[in-house]
Amino acid sequence: MTSGSTRILLVDDEPALLESMRAYLARLGHTVAAFRDASAAWNCFAAEGAFQVVIVDLTLEGMPGEEFITKVLERDPAVAVLATSGYSMSLMKLGLRNGRVATLQKPFTPRMLTDALERLLAGEAGAPG
Repeated sequence: MTSGSTRILLVDDEPALLESMRAYLARLGHTVAAFRDASAAWNCFAAEGAFQVVIVDLTLEGMPGEEFITKVLERDPAVAVLATSGYSMSLMKLGLRNGRVATLQKPFTPRMLTDALERLLAGEAGAPG
C-alpha cells in the first residue's frame, strides 16, 4: 500500500498486535486511533466519525465485533470495514454487509494487511483477505 493519509480506527484486544498494527499503519502515513476496548472505540467513532476505515477484531470483550461493525455501518454506511479473526467460522458467519466490508484471517503479515486495505479501498471487498 502506498503511503497515505487515511484515517483509521483500529480495535483489537491483543495489545502486541494492536500496537504493531498501529505503528505499521502510522509509518505508512495513516492517522490511526487504536483501542483495546470496543466501547471506547465506539465512543470515539460516534464522537469523531471522520474515519475512512475501521479495522476490528471479531472477538472483542464487551461488544462482539459483529455488533460493532453493525453499529458503525448504521452510523456511516460509507466507511470501509476490515474484520479480522483467528476463527475462520467467525469470518464466514459475518458475511458481506455491503461492498465496503472485507475480512482478514489471523495470523496475517503486514503485507497481507496492506494488501487487504488496498483491495478494500479500491472497492474489492468481496475478495477474501
